[in-house]
Amino acid sequence: MPVPVTSQDPSQHTGPKDSIWNRRWIILLGGALLAGCLFAAYHNTFAVPYLLDDADSIEKNKTIRSLATAFFPPTNSGITVSGRPLLNLSLAINYRLGGTGLFGYHLGNLLIHFAAALSLFGVIRRTLQLPAMAARYGKHATLLAWFSAALWALHPLQTESVTYIIQRAESLVGLCYLFTLYAFIRAVEKPSRLWPTITIIACLLGMAAKEVMATAPLILLLYDRTFVSGTFAESWQRRGPLYLALAATWGVLLALVISSGGRGTSVGYSAVSWLDYLLTQGPGITTYLAHSFFPANLIFDYGAVVEMRPLVLAGGILTVATLLAVTVILLVKKPKAGFFGAWFFLILAPTSSIIPVATQTLADHRMYVPLAALVVGLVLLIHQTSKRYYWSLLALLAAVLGIVTFQRNASYRSNISIWEDTVQKVPDNARALNNLGSYYLAGNRIDEAIIRFSEALKFVPNYPFANCNLGRALIYKETETSESSHAINDLADGIRFRHTPTTVANEYGAAGNKKIEEGLALLEKAVRAEPTNSFFLAHYGNALLSLKQPEAAVAQLEKAVALEPGNHDMQYNLANALARIDQNERAAVHFQIALRLKPDDAETLTNYGALLRRMNRISEAIDRLENALRLNPNSARTHSNLGVALLEAERTDEAIAHLKEALRLDSNIAQARYNLSNALAETGHTEEAITHLEALLKKEPPTAELLSNLGVLYARAGRLDEALVQTKRALEIDPSYRAAQENFDKISAYIRNHPNG
Repeated sequence: MPVPVTSQDPSQHTGPKDSIWNRRWIILLGGALLAGCLFAAYHNTFAVPYLLDDADSIEKNKTIRSLATAFFPPTNSGITVSGRPLLNLSLAINYRLGGTGLFGYHLGNLLIHFAAALSLFGVIRRTLQLPAMAARYGKHATLLAWFSAALWALHPLQTESVTYIIQRAESLVGLCYLFTLYAFIRAVEKPSRLWPTITIIACLLGMAAKEVMATAPLILLLYDRTFVSGTFAESWQRRGPLYLALAATWGVLLALVISSGGRGTSVGYSAVSWLDYLLTQGPGITTYLAHSFFPANLIFDYGAVVEMRPLVLAGGILTVATLLAVTVILLVKKPKAGFFGAWFFLILAPTSSIIPVATQTLADHRMYVPLAALVVGLVLLIHQTSKRYYWSLLALLAAVLGIVTFQRNASYRSNISIWEDTVQKVPDNARALNNLGSYYLAGNRIDEAIIRFSEALKFVPNYPFANCNLGRALIYKETETSESSHAINDLADGIRFRHTPTTVANEYGAAGNKKIEEGLALLEKAVRAEPTNSFFLAHYGNALLSLKQPEAAVAQLEKAVALEPGNHDMQYNLANALARIDQNERAAVHFQIALRLKPDDAETLTNYGALLRRMNRISEAIDRLENALRLNPNSARTHSNLGVALLEAERTDEAIAHLKEALRLDSNIAQARYNLSNALAETGHTEEAITHLEALLKKEPPTAELLSNLGVLYARAGRLDEALVQTKRALEIDPSYRAAQENFDKISAYIRNHPNG
């Protein structure tokens, strides 16, 4: 049995305190140097966009918009902040300081990581100065601790927890974990009320950050037994009340887990059995170890993989079982060496054992705190084997890790780049293929998107998200509909323009189109698979709306809105669909709700303004459209709609100015050109009006009304032969069009009565 080691005040130790490395200014300089190294490795991350789960936990998370609600994150949703109030509070502070701007969140992540590295530095330095370690390492404690913290902080495995914003969950719990241990060591060194209290508070905060903190009281007890007291009995005798207080923090964690409802469906046995999950962790842990020592093939998202290959399973299980056995033996025979293995396995246990994280069976960010055991062990090994040159070897290793981290961070520069990187490394990852396809689709790279969605379905044939997205892409390609961030922005394309023929707006020949039918079938399949998935319902409704089936679209969008009444985009699209079927009052209500959710959304203001004009609420329409232009002065659609509203208000000169600006910004807006032609004709600018109608007919299919109007303008300009030709063409298209017949008769009579002009 190990002999208990009596705790002493470090000030009584000679040797370590006499070293230059233990002087305060050296320690402060080391902290500054560490900060500089981290900035160098991560300075290319401040503009990394929101990724994967960021949107739900930040952009769509209403609870972070006020510090008063920050302690009550969404429950039963399975999003990252669920059941983690400290994480939610940290995001709320960011939101308070800078809204949803990226820089503040990335800076916050880097500062948390830096604080965690400082905590690790403190833990290692003070551990190496304890009586049980000082004889061997005390003289070099500060330098060894600095290299341990630097290698750990600069390791590429940590990028996921720092660069991917919402994985602040891992770095934040890591900070709490390491600072809890640091405070405990301070409490051991010099008994007082302060540091035990800080230890308990830090542990409590960690429980509110992430469930991994559950193992902290056990790690502290094991640390005490290994480096301070020598036996568990002695540890309990000296600090029993402290351990009871630490154990009490489990109650807080339990309450938070219960409140989150098992984190939605993301944790539990509904998608994967405990045995399959446990077996998968064997190869997973061997992968983590490989990435720890050779971090050249890091994977952003492994997908919901369940390992089934017998040889891979056998190799992983055998490796982990061997390492576990060695750890147990070392804990008995060589407790200090065994502590490193215990640290590694205990901290991984909550996420890498029998409780499935169904949506993410493997994840590199789980190594955030366990990595410290491997790094510190390596630093001490290099020190022991090369005492003269160890610092130069460690400095070189730190530089290499920093460079690799910088390069890894470059993969995060866009959603497309990180998902392309993931697909390249895991070609059969259906989720990665689907997500990459989604960003291709958003970037109008339709053919590439279709390929990726099809590949995802090849690996997981009934993957609802891939079915939904492939359906969207097929319809998108066939109709060439322009989807914005709100999916549909076409109310203005379907409004009744002043004197505008309804056929000016393009219609899609959906009937009989096999690709469109296939797309709708895939969307229906996704909805059948998950009938309460608002995402699927919304996109099904949007597709129907783009195919000019507004009644069917309304039915789907109403279901989506019922599931997510606080979703701006769903309210917005339902309003558009209702406007299409002339349910204007209901459409106005949903536009108003959408604007309450996003008061400064220019697209919503534009379409609401167009609707108000249709409802003959002209002054309100002008007000909304002018507000939209203040938010987005370069929106051609908004200028066009405002021009129409101003024409209705008989403010013709202003209307002409806005219609001309609309065409300057986008010369393809048929409505703006038609209405500008009418306005110019009314103000006596006949030749200019003719120019715009002629330009319109070069781009749009001829209609009876367009040709008849052009004939009238030619007649006004004295170009009677051309006028007769155009009105005759109008009648050929629509013989029943009375205005064209009347114009043709008048022009013909005039020519007969004035043969000499």
